[in-house]
Amino acid sequence: FYGNLTQSQIADQIGISQMHVSRLLTKALTKLRRQLAEA
Repeated sequence: FYGNLTQSQIADQIGISQMHVSRLLTKALTKLRRQLAEA
């Protein structure tokens, strides 16, 4: 994803768990899909 980093690498860099990164990405992608569908 971001900068070709894995979820684990992102988690390490910002100091959160990989699971939390996964949840944040899922939430962001869901919101983006919803907004694109409304456009």
